[in-house]
Amino acid sequence: MASEGTDYDKIRVLLGVSGGIAAYKAVDLASKLTGIGFDIRVVMTESACELIRPKSFEAVTGNAVYTELWSSSEQYQIGHINLAQWSDLIVIAPATADIIGKVANGICDNLLSTLLCASWKKRKLMAPAMNNNMWSNPAVQRNVECVKKMGFELIGPEAGRLACGAEGPGRMSEASDILAMIERIACTIGKRE
Repeated sequence: MASEGTDYDKIRVLLGVSGGIAAYKAVDLASKLTGIGFDIRVVMTESACELIRPKSFEAVTGNAVYTELWSSSEQYQIGHINLAQWSDLIVIAPATADIIGKVANGICDNLLSTLLCASWKKRKLMAPAMNNNMWSNPAVQRNVECVKKMGFELIGPEAGRLACGAEGPGRMSEASDILAMIERIACTIGKRE
């Protein structure tokens, strides 16, 4: 947890939520981050919005949620570039096989994948979550190795019971574990004045 005198309100975290069933855990993560003072913005893929509503994130962060590449609310700005420049740290939770594959191969077909392409010099953390067979697929493992070489840090996935009823690696790490890793990373990021 946050230590005495920690100034997280000067650390800007962009939380990317892709379309895995573990998206519900991302709401808890966003709430915990906001609770200890991080400045949070959330970007959701269309698939993530099918699983959990943006209003859940708006309620716990107090900020608008970004879901589309072209937004009328930012007509004078290029949204994905603006968000990439705004952030100090980008966290993808859950990171599905789809978003990992898009990042590894430079595919930019939604707001989150485009933002990740534009922010390749930023600190980034992924919390993978998917079915155990998907996780062990050689193509997914190749993409995981690729994003690691691109500078992404990973936490998880954990082994256990998955949403489909299978047992094995693929569960997204718990919000408290992801939070602890974010706090460690935040200690290495320069504070804003």
